[in-house]
Amino acid sequence: MEIVPSGELQKQFGRYSDEAMIRPVGVSRNGRLRFVMVPIDDYERLRRRERVAGRAEDLDEETLDAIRAVEPAPECDEAEARLSAS
Repeated sequence: MEIVPSGELQKQFGRYSDEAMIRPVGVSRNGRLRFVMVPIDDYERLRRRERVAGRAEDLDEETLDAIRAVEPAPECDEAEARLSAS
């Protein structure tokens, strides 16, 4: 990844925005990396992958009861039978 100072980015924005379409371009200020420029498709892909994990202990009783009450679909039994036969 190429890293450029923010002043250089301002002077040659067109060049670096074109470069960011090919590979990420890091932008630094006072010697510290501040952000990275990437194509919108890459950004959206990263956002879709973003997930928030939770703990079962944090769920309320109503939600836990609903999870406990779930019955497997008939397809699950069929899949389990096929696996057992293998």
